[in-house]
Amino acid sequence: MMTLSGLSCRFGTHSVLQDITVTLQSGCIALIGPNGAGKSTLLRLCTDAGRYFPHAGITGDIQLDGSALKGMAPEVLARRRSFLPQQHADSLRLPVRDLLCLAVWPHGGAGALAEQLYQQALQTWELEPLAGRHYDALSGGERQRVQLARTWLQMRLHPLASERIWLLDEPQNALDLPHQQRLRQSLRTESGTGALVIFSTHDINFALRTADRILVLKAGRLHTVGSADTIADPVLLEEVFGVAFDRVEHPADGKPWLLPH
Repeated sequence: MMTLSGLSCRFGTHSVLQDITVTLQSGCIALIGPNGAGKSTLLRLCTDAGRYFPHAGITGDIQLDGSALKGMAPEVLARRRSFLPQQHADSLRLPVRDLLCLAVWPHGGAGALAEQLYQQALQTWELEPLAGRHYDALSGGERQRVQLARTWLQMRLHPLASERIWLLDEPQNALDLPHQQRLRQSLRTESGTGALVIFSTHDINFALRTADRILVLKAGRLHTVGSADTIADPVLLEEVFGVAFDRVEHPADGKPWLLPH
């Protein structure tokens, strides 16, 4: 469980987050909101409590299972959570297999479980044909799948599902439709084991169909928290995004689906 209490963040005179207070339990949680709403900053603060934002003004508190996140050693955090940033290094001269093996390092290196999960990561993200290729030579979608596999492997190596945290900033970036479906399945599967999965997205319908809870951010503030049915409110979403929506039922299961005008 992660608890945010009065969390605010400022870069110089620019306020990015203001007084975020919310408890994040195990399950799948989506962050939505316009550009500049604070989604990426919130995810990064949940990753390391801002220790890598040395020039930011951060107030408030983040507790992880009752302990202050900012007091935890980086090596301890690396065994509890993994993070997929929105942007990756432009140049990374490593074969895919070596990049995935970086996920094993916080957990003490190789072993039978590491080998088993490594092979599962390759299969899950359809990377077997790419394992020997250099990351630099891959397409954008292939790179995203490698990074998803790396963070998935790092998270899954923690032995207790209830202590795993998977943080993903716009994980759909560059993915084609089949791999977006694979991503959605993985998010649901991992959160179903008891892990805490938090992802940001600009695809409102992906959030509605994937997450157990949705956090709506606007101008750095937590605007609304609720289920898919609560958030799929055209009036609420127009207030947040400035775009009119129609709500319809998805033909497959009758769940809400939003159509922007």
